[in-house]
Amino acid sequence: MSMNHEEIEEMLIPLRDYEKSCREIYLANPEAFRNVVWNWEEFKERFRATDHSGYALGEEPPVFMGNLLTEQDCFENESIEAAVILHDRYAPPFYHNLKFIKIVYALRGGCRFFVQDKTQDRETVLNEGDFVIIPPEMNQAVFTGEEDAVTVNIILKRSTFGDSFYSLLLENDSISDFFWQMLYSKGSNRALVVRCGKDERLRSIVLDMCGEGLFCRKSAPAGGNLMMKGYVMLLFGWTLKAHQQKMEEVGSISASEAVLPVMIRYIRENYTTVTLTSVAKHFGKSEGYLSRYIRRETGKTFRFLLKEFRMKQAANMIENSTCNMEEVAEAIGYSDISCFYRNFKESFGCTPQQYRNKRNRVSL
Repeated sequence: MSMNHEEIEEMLIPLRDYEKSCREIYLANPEAFRNVVWNWEEFKERFRATDHSGYALGEEPPVFMGNLLTEQDCFENESIEAAVILHDRYAPPFYHNLKFIKIVYALRGGCRFFVQDKTQDRETVLNEGDFVIIPPEMNQAVFTGEEDAVTVNIILKRSTFGDSFYSLLLENDSISDFFWQMLYSKGSNRALVVRCGKDERLRSIVLDMCGEGLFCRKSAPAGGNLMMKGYVMLLFGWTLKAHQQKMEEVGSISASEAVLPVMIRYIRENYTTVTLTSVAKHFGKSEGYLSRYIRRETGKTFRFLLKEFRMKQAANMIENSTCNMEEVAEAIGYSDISCFYRNFKESFGCTPQQYRNKRNRVSL
């Protein structure tokens, strides 16, 4: 099934039946949609308190309003790592918490994005062409209140993100730092807004994702996951090239949390030689304090983090180079080859050579 961008967009615009039901409620009392709520019961109370139309709300919401969504809820099967879901227009803005990464892109028209910043609701307007990257486990909500607006949710598995998009993590930029903190902090309360304006190239990438993720994957699933991952890399690559100076963080962060991305970048840039002592000296802290800080903020020890950085780089070299295992071990800072083999098997469940064979296998 092959469609051009105009055909894809035409298929995204018509309101679905449940969106029509939401629109009916919105037109009866737009004031009730001004602020974010937690559930349908709270929305009904707000609606009745501000309503002058006499509209009778049903006992059940016209759209799903659950507060927690997991990867199992939103990804069709384990092999899918990136997917597209259209945001429901006119659905009441309600807080929900996700166990995966979400990118909200304003394809047509704008939308309102809410985060819970400490005890206050914080609202950010996304204009057409803007998008926001939302980390897992962040209380957030989106509202789209225009009939021909289209808001696209691009969702990425957190559980496989570090492996699937490792090349993205190798960059030294705002998006890379954002994802490193997302992967290694216990819980991030910051989203990253990118102001792209009406960038036609970015828009084309998102339309291609919609075509593949919403229409083509169902009729021709082979290769779909690979194509979606490719589109995600194109989206981030073009964003960094054209819009790196147009990013802003939304949400709160403590002074202690602000140090974490800087520290993670220092460790991963010096992973071949870095030690707890050298990191402590660089940041002017004692080894004991630094060890406790890393465990508190990430839930992991310094030794575990360092091993993980080294193993990810080893896997990348094994898959994308012809280096032998001794060369790989030396390149990532291991002088003891047996220690390298042991740590690699602990991390990936196979030997380095088995990993290379599996990644390079071609099905005939």
